[in-house]
Formats: sequence, structure tokens, C-alpha cells
Amino acid sequence: MRRLFLLGLVLSCQLMTVAQTISKTGWKTFTDTAGMFTAKYPPTWINKIKEGNRVFFTSPAESETDSFNENVNISVKYNTAYGGQIKIGDLFPSVTDQLKTAFSDFKSESQRSFTWNKAEAVEIIYSGFSSLDDKMRIRIIQWFCFYKSRLYTVTYTATASNTSLKSTALGIMGSIRF
Repeated sequence: MRRLFLLGLVLSCQLMTVAQTISKTGWKTFTDTAGMFTAKYPPTWINKIKEGNRVFFTSPAESETDSFNENVNISVKYNTAYGGQIKIGDLFPSVTDQLKTAFSDFKSESQRSFTWNKAEAVEIIYSGFSSLDDKMRIRIIQWFCFYKSRLYTVTYTATASNTSLKSTALGIMGSIRF
């Protein structure tokens, strides 16, 4: 048990170090007054708001043959129960079980708890083939956090074989303040 705690601590420190060492000089700041958060993102990434007030930051194409643009999206849902007795960690593994039905060849890679904006949060990393495209394996990093009466879900999606923008995506995720 002590080894698991130390491993979790080391991984947490490594993730926060990556998110903090990304130079955010020249990054734009996005403010969502409805979701009550701000985020920083590189000026080469595109910011979009989609249905359900989900905010997307999409990477530029990495080459002429790049057919998948990595993205970080932020979803905020309101419910008075989110500020109550429910703890974010209590929702797992049921969240992971639900994800298994959305992906073929689902593989849970890791799960950890950490503190985000001074609140308890959970990170899960998984991969699989989306039901929308069964030819491209994707890897997803998701952060979940209850803050006041809001559930913040932040998702980074990339092809499983491409890690070139992971540190930038983690920088965006780590910049989110609510």
C-alpha cells in the first residue's frame, strides 16, 4: 500500500511538473463566464464552443497528411448534488464501466486521484477504438472534479500512436482555473 502511495505521489509530481514547465508565453486566455473558468491555450490552436456549451481547443495539423487534430475539451454540468456529499472518487469504477461500452478493445491504462484547483479530482487514461471510427485507436486523458455545484470534465483526445502534443495538452489542462 505504501508503494502504491509513493508511486501515485511520484506520478502526480511528474504530471504537474510537465504542466507547469510548458512555456505559456504568448498563449491566449479564454474565459467562460457560464462555466466559470478560464484556460490558456497556444495561439496556433483553435477555440470553439459546441452544443451543450462545451469548449474545445483543437490543435493545428502537424503535417499535410495529418488526418486527426488533437483536442482538449471542457464540459461543465450543474447540479446541486455536486456540492453535497458525493465525492468524485465515489463515481469510479462505474464511470470506467460506462466507458467500456463506448469503445471497442477498451484498455484502462491508469487512474489516480489528485488535487486540482484545491479540490479533489480524478484522472483516468484509457484507449480504444471509438464507435465512430473503428480504424483509429485513440488515447484519452480525462480529469473529473466537483467544485461547488459544478462537475468539470476535461478531456484530451489524441491518436494512441501520437504523443507529440501531449505536453501542450497537459499545459492547457493544467491552466484551467475555476
